[in-house]
Amino acid sequence: MKPMNPPFAGRAGAREAQAVDCHVWLTRVPENPTLRFELLDETERARCSRFLNGRDLALFVTGRALAKTAVGRLAGVAPEEVVLRALCPDCGGPHGKPWVEGEAAGWELSLSHSRDMVAVAVAHGHPVGVDVEYFVPPAQPGVPVEFELVLTPGERAVVDALPAERRAAACLTLWTRKEAVLKATGEGLNTSMESFTVSPASAPPELLAWHGRDAASRARIALADLPRIGDCHGALAVTGARSVVLDVHTDAAELLGAGLVGAGAGAGPAGVDPVGGRA
Repeated sequence: MKPMNPPFAGRAGAREAQAVDCHVWLTRVPENPTLRFELLDETERARCSRFLNGRDLALFVTGRALAKTAVGRLAGVAPEEVVLRALCPDCGGPHGKPWVEGEAAGWELSLSHSRDMVAVAVAHGHPVGVDVEYFVPPAQPGVPVEFELVLTPGERAVVDALPAERRAAACLTLWTRKEAVLKATGEGLNTSMESFTVSPASAPPELLAWHGRDAASRARIALADLPRIGDCHGALAVTGARSVVLDVHTDAAELLGAGLVGAGAGAGPAGVDPVGGRA
């Protein structure tokens, strides 16, 4: 069993690189998301049987199939030979951030989904975190209540200085950057987003500072924003890197062997959706 990542993936002392290549696949859920169901192992298929609705099932199968196919392509391994494992640090269940075992071991990955969008990020030897979130303007301009416990005082001051109609989008950019960081370290939302500061939405993405007693022991983390697809925002974080070299793919249809649903499908109701999937 792999040693648990949280919180050690975010500690200083890990191998640091000037720049790390990171490969990202962004796709909407295919028309037939179970087309590559054969790539799932027994544990993953058992998890599928516990989903209560088809949307969650489609997102899970798409994410796992895309992750195995992407890792396999990079590692030179057949997708069906890529082994993903997951273990929740809280309940011990087979969910949470996955890691790679078997012939493709050494590759790190992160998955995210929001509404109909699925993202998979892969890097070699450096833990990664990816987050995607849909945004549509909220009913009332300003800072949505969902972000009240996300922003540090400094971040909030910058957001409050913006015109009211721009604040929600700025908050979502900060959210994606922060969640990507916490997924890269392996801590997830068990760690408060107020415990560190990232650059303003209008500035290049950067983790500016950790706060608290363990700040000095934290590893360097590089941040990058992902290209937007429609109203979907995204960010990527890589541990032990000074910068990220992004290789973004939107050819998941070719990877999965399935057509994609049309743009805008599954967009859901209006409003900020700050809690995307974290399979």
